[in-house]
Amino acid sequence: MLHILRDAPLMTEDMHEERLHAAEAFGNAVGLSGQLERDILSSDMSAFKAANPDAAFEDFIRWHSPGDWVSEDKSDGNPTWPPKGRLSQRMSEHGNMWRKIWNDAPALPVSEQKSLLDSVREGEKVVHYLETLRPQQLLEQMVCTAFKSSADILNKTTYGGFKLMKTKMDQLYATMVSTLRSLQGKSDTSDLAGDLKRLCQVFEHIEKLLIFAASVHRKLDAPRLAQSIFTDYFNYYLPKMGTSLESICYEKEFTTKEKVGTLEREAVSSLFRPPTANQSWRKVLSMGNLLNGHEPIQREIVFSVLEKLSNGHYSSPTPLCTDEQIETHRMYICGTSNDLWIALSVTSWD
Repeated sequence: MLHILRDAPLMTEDMHEERLHAAEAFGNAVGLSGQLERDILSSDMSAFKAANPDAAFEDFIRWHSPGDWVSEDKSDGNPTWPPKGRLSQRMSEHGNMWRKIWNDAPALPVSEQKSLLDSVREGEKVVHYLETLRPQQLLEQMVCTAFKSSADILNKTTYGGFKLMKTKMDQLYATMVSTLRSLQGKSDTSDLAGDLKRLCQVFEHIEKLLIFAASVHRKLDAPRLAQSIFTDYFNYYLPKMGTSLESICYEKEFTTKEKVGTLEREAVSSLFRPPTANQSWRKVLSMGNLLNGHEPIQREIVFSVLEKLSNGHYSSPTPLCTDEQIETHRMYICGTSNDLWIALSVTSWD
């Protein structure tokens, strides 16, 4: 018959530590652990008896602990009933604890059994703990929980395979452990504010880097280019990531440029959305396509003309057997919404 078993009781970290302290005090760690196992085993036996009124101890062993049942059925694939076999030596010993528990366990379904977890007792212990908790201990727990939760939220952000970002996240956890560990049991709170400010500073830097990494990974579908851009920005931002509070005031413009490969141009061009009918004609005509709905600060355009040395105006009087080319004309255009610069360069061969 189908029978429902009771799940093992939940045990919080505090309950586990309490059992360890009690075991150390009484010098019987095995006894406390064994008592919990006996309670669970007795509950299973009671549920088994309630579902199978005519069952024997051997039936429970065959179901609950098959390794302790030595089968003597023939190996022809047709098991007999009742099954033929015997208990293992461990279960057959005189005074076996399992048999004693079986004899004492009443036939009760799980719904009628006493809960293995005394919720009232555990609730009273929680209330007593909160009533006797010192403010400093409460602050320690709140601060540690807040930082750990915040770090886990940051760590769930998808930022691609940027190894530098992964290293910084690992360093963040290491910094948290070393900083918050020093707060536990610390009676001198004079350095507490400074330690927390420095940790918040580290958090701020990591968060800024993570936002940039996630943005590049999400918007730019070009792994090599995204990796190069993030590495450049990481090296640019690295001087700001000191532990002092003054490091955040470090100001330097990020001007590094990356060469876009042929296969990466489509990914870059997808960042420039075509203008819509609602956008003014002046913005559309002055600077071209808008970048994510905003007009670019500046555009640069370069036109160039290449000619072979073996023919044309720039050819040598002596025929040359070469396909080498030179840039004969180069036009550079740079424009903003208010200004326009044009330069033309022509190669002269006299």
